[in-house]
Amino acid sequence: SVAVGVIGDCCRALETGIAPYCDELVTLLMQNLQNPSLNRNVKPPMLSVFGDIALAITGHFEKYLSVTMQMLAAASQTKVDMDNYDMVDYLNQLREGILEAYTGILQGLREDRKGDLFLPYVDNVSVFLHMIATDAERDDAVTRTAVGVIGDLAHTLGAKVAGPLGHEAVKILLREGRKSQSAQTKEVATWAQNTVKQVTGA
Repeated sequence: SVAVGVIGDCCRALETGIAPYCDELVTLLMQNLQNPSLNRNVKPPMLSVFGDIALAITGHFEKYLSVTMQMLAAASQTKVDMDNYDMVDYLNQLREGILEAYTGILQGLREDRKGDLFLPYVDNVSVFLHMIATDAERDDAVTRTAVGVIGDLAHTLGAKVAGPLGHEAVKILLREGRKSQSAQTKEVATWAQNTVKQVTGA
């Protein structure tokens, strides 16, 4: 997990300067994520770091978009024993990592005016948001990152995602985000709500 943190730090420090190393980094990350003996606690930050890479190299992430989105979609289907507190906690961390990756990818692509490349993946993200909205064990960090993704979808894709942004799951997450005890979650949810409203008019 320290090595994964270093990759994130390098992305933030080097920005587009990390690009020449991304083929190797993405390959190593993918190999590790597919390794059954990998400690599960390393997976959430490893998923999140794809967002750091996308933010650093912006539109150049197009090269890795398809394989990354397939991997995130597979990770989003993870199911655990909901009676096991440790596994519920792990699932929340995993989902937070996936959502952070989506946020980084959306923002990175938008930076280079390539946001439309995300359109083929909106349905999968919508299914994931529905799964999260209906999970009674969802923690505040997941709510915050989920409403962040909703706001980024609206900001990046606008009217092209007006339909999915009108789904009940989106309304539930935005409503619960605005009622959060966390000032940060409230702030993100209020921003996301206003951004969605500009797109849907509702």
